[in-house]
Amino acid sequence: MIWRRWRALLLALGDAVILNGVFLAVFLLRYGSELSPINFNPYANYFWLYTILYLLLLALFGAFEPEPQFSWLDQLLVLVPVIGAFFVLQLVFLFVTREFGFPRLVLTESYLLIWGLSSVLHAVDSHVLRRTEPPRRLLVIGEEQDLLALMAQKEKLGRAQVVGAVGRSGLQAIPDLPVYGGAPLLQLLKEAGAGELLILSSPRLASELMNLLVEAKQSGIAVSMIPSLYDMLTAAVSFGRTGDLPTVVVWRGQNRWIERWAKRSLDLAASSLLLALLSPVLLLAAAGVLLTSRGPLLLRQERVGLAGKTFTVTKFRTMRQDAERESGPVFARQNDPRVTPYGRILRLLRIDELPQLWQVLRGEMSLVGPRPERPVFVEQFLQEVPGYGLRFLAKPGMTGMAQIYGSYETTPENKLRYDLAYIRGQSLRTDLRLLFLTFKLMLGRKGAR
Repeated sequence: MIWRRWRALLLALGDAVILNGVFLAVFLLRYGSELSPINFNPYANYFWLYTILYLLLLALFGAFEPEPQFSWLDQLLVLVPVIGAFFVLQLVFLFVTREFGFPRLVLTESYLLIWGLSSVLHAVDSHVLRRTEPPRRLLVIGEEQDLLALMAQKEKLGRAQVVGAVGRSGLQAIPDLPVYGGAPLLQLLKEAGAGELLILSSPRLASELMNLLVEAKQSGIAVSMIPSLYDMLTAAVSFGRTGDLPTVVVWRGQNRWIERWAKRSLDLAASSLLLALLSPVLLLAAAGVLLTSRGPLLLRQERVGLAGKTFTVTKFRTMRQDAERESGPVFARQNDPRVTPYGRILRLLRIDELPQLWQVLRGEMSLVGPRPERPVFVEQFLQEVPGYGLRFLAKPGMTGMAQIYGSYETTPENKLRYDLAYIRGQSLRTDLRLLFLTFKLMLGRKGAR
């Protein structure tokens, strides 16, 4: 479909038309033939710059990313920071260039109309994606135990369907999974009715996969892979050399001091600013907790952080006071009955996590990083998940890849994959990107994870 293929470009064009069309319409409706150049020129001379700025802000806040599950209200909320940032930057620009003739009433009316119309455009995009998204039909290759594990959680694949497996020597029959073999890969895909190949990575599969990947490339077959933890550690390596021998660099030792300084500076500046700006929200949240349920205002728990050291994390209490009296330490789950009605609102907006800004300010946590777990769960996962201790290579964060891309049902092993992907690609740019995505999820009413 044309829209799916060119959607980002069409959305950008649509947003540009809305931006300039609204400004022109408001000018004409308010002033008509009496429009003065003094009022109109601050727009006409720089409309191209306003357009570029608006589109950059949309891209920066993730507004062009496909979100088939977003409603009109979700899109309306997601555009709040875009319109707010555009408003501030345009006013700063008009002040710096001494263009004081731009009518403030035109600005205000235009922003409201742009906000509403852009949200409708992006809601239509979500609707089209939802209606036209084709199911992914996957032919899988992997070790028997990995195939069994995949089939046990196939409901987590969303609209993707596993329609068969590539036959290998020694592969036993697996319930509800037809096995295809004895033919070229392209023919196997046609027999299975699959559109792409999914690899369940394993070191023992490496030699078999070489020819298969070459065949897939030559035949134009899409290939995805669920990586092993080893793959996550060695992904995106850079090349080096030792004498005349080519090598790949997996780790470069500690991050450079400038990277550590930049990350700590971002943590200090952002946490200080957020604590100041959100102090009214913190006070309202605190009052709500105390008025709506019995028990302490704050929940203090021991968590495991950088290098395996423990520290105390602070949150607004969102569960009833005796939540773990009978069960002991257990994970929160979706629609957890122990959560109070007011606590559910705090969790949805992630306001319950805001007291952790104090831990960020103190240096025990970062804004972005692997979420810290309680010691009792860490001991369990160290025994059950190989390589789990690798997540302690980074300072724990208030948000991270697992919180943005995962869910309540994401397994510890898959959360570890997200954490390792972050540790491998950690940078200031990555942190800023994840913070923007977190903000988008919060406003899109998908923040309670």
